Amino acid sequence: MSEQGPPAGGEGRVAEAVVATRSRPSIVWLVPLVAALVGAFVAYRTFSERGPAITIRLQSAEGLEAGKTEIKYKDVAVGLVESIELEPDLSGVVVHARMVKGAEHWLTERTRFWVVKPRIAGGQVSGLSTLLSGSYIGVDPVTEGESRRRFDALAEAPLVTMKEAGRYFTLVSDRAGAVEVGVPVYFRSIAVGQVISSELEPEGDTVKTRVFVRAPYDQRVHADSRWWNAGGVEASLGTDGIRIEMQSVVSLIIGGIAFDAPHGEATEVAEADAVFPLYENKFAADQRHYTHTIAWLLRFDQSVRGLKVGAPVEFRGIPIGQVTDVRIEFDRTAKQFRIPVTIEIEPERFTQDQASPEERRAAVDKLVASGLRAQLKSGSLITGSLFVSLDFFPNAKPAQVAWDEPIPEFPTTATPIEEITANLTQIVDRLNKLPVEQIGNDLAASLKSLHATLAKTENVGPALTNTLEQTQRTLASVGPDSNVNIELRRALVELTEAARALGLAADQFQTQPDSLLFGKEGSK
Repeated sequence: MSEQGPPAGGEGRVAEAVVATRSRPSIVWLVPLVAALVGAFVAYRTFSERGPAITIRLQSAEGLEAGKTEIKYKDVAVGLVESIELEPDLSGVVVHARMVKGAEHWLTERTRFWVVKPRIAGGQVSGLSTLLSGSYIGVDPVTEGESRRRFDALAEAPLVTMKEAGRYFTLVSDRAGAVEVGVPVYFRSIAVGQVISSELEPEGDTVKTRVFVRAPYDQRVHADSRWWNAGGVEASLGTDGIRIEMQSVVSLIIGGIAFDAPHGEATEVAEADAVFPLYENKFAADQRHYTHTIAWLLRFDQSVRGLKVGAPVEFRGIPIGQVTDVRIEFDRTAKQFRIPVTIEIEPERFTQDQASPEERRAAVDKLVASGLRAQLKSGSLITGSLFVSLDFFPNAKPAQVAWDEPIPEFPTTATPIEEITANLTQIVDRLNKLPVEQIGNDLAASLKSLHATLAKTENVGPALTNTLEQTQRTLASVGPDSNVNIELRRALVELTEAARALGLAADQFQTQPDSLLFGKEGSK
């Protein structure tokens, strides 16, 4: 390439660039290269230190915020909520969170998540810190089990962590009722556990309660342990007076559950998740329970007010069963209402030798022929409760057991009160049949006649008064020294002598009858 020199004189000359080829790259290109390497390293470092991503399904996202809500374990942040979205079917919400590195080994099928909020349960307060800092997601990590990345959160915070030593047990009841979650479990008045859940079975009417007993007290739970509702105060009246029991002041306020071996007897230790019946109180738990029962049908014509399902059936004061059903039916043949009552007898309460069903039936027939009957009796004059009593009534009408019925019908007899009421009713009916109005009319006529008679006797009064006065004077004149008194004494002496003579004559006539004709022998 040729270059022309400047014009002559040096004016208007322009310098021309000289282009030369370099042999190495410029250092300026190192800046973006270094930036790319640093970015790649940071990205690698960030990616390599990221924890696993998990999905948590909740019923509600109340109090949660994407990018702010943390996942904590023992107040240490172990994760962060990245996003929140609704389920496709709108049944709940899905929380996408990122855990810290190293969380992979405890994200198992047994790990639990829940939203921490202020809560009062079983007399304990938890989650108060969230009033200022806001809600967060709690986690109970468990290393045992298969790995998992999708979880269903708990509705409430668990009262017992998975790592706490102890065992769970299940209690079922149809009378004790539900127990509040978190209330203590007592063993001989010492709190040894908590109630984890208490709910009604969806397929029945029983209440299922799950409890946790801490170690080493879980070894006190035996195969035959009795569990009962220990809430409130239990009072009983015995020969030594009134006895009041309660587990503690806490159980009096919030309730509780207690357990113990029956009568202090200890058997083998119960297995984990064993199922026990829950009794309504300690008295019911201490009673001996039987599994074999026999149903009987009783029919009553009188009122059964006060008789309820569960009322005892007694034989001479000893409980032998309970009432299971009370209904009402209309007898078209007799055209009257009757009340069938179904009872269950526990035959194991009776000490007897092995006998066949035919022999037992014959024995029952013999007892009924001897006067064994069922009767309603009052259990309390205050409450008016009734119970069924079995006893012998020698004067009862002849009856037989109806063995042909689906449930054998046992003969009954009326209560003494009912008999008295029937007699009073008969007396009232007889009184109602009396001609009260006619009797009243006759009485009124008699009174009128009496008034007329009294009016006629008013004139007789003065004459009768004079006669009485004369009689009094006559009696007064008969004194000890009066002539009348002397004459009376003389007459009495003469009468005495005449009586003596007549007695002698009677004796003579009895010994000598012929003296009446011939006279005395001495006079001849």
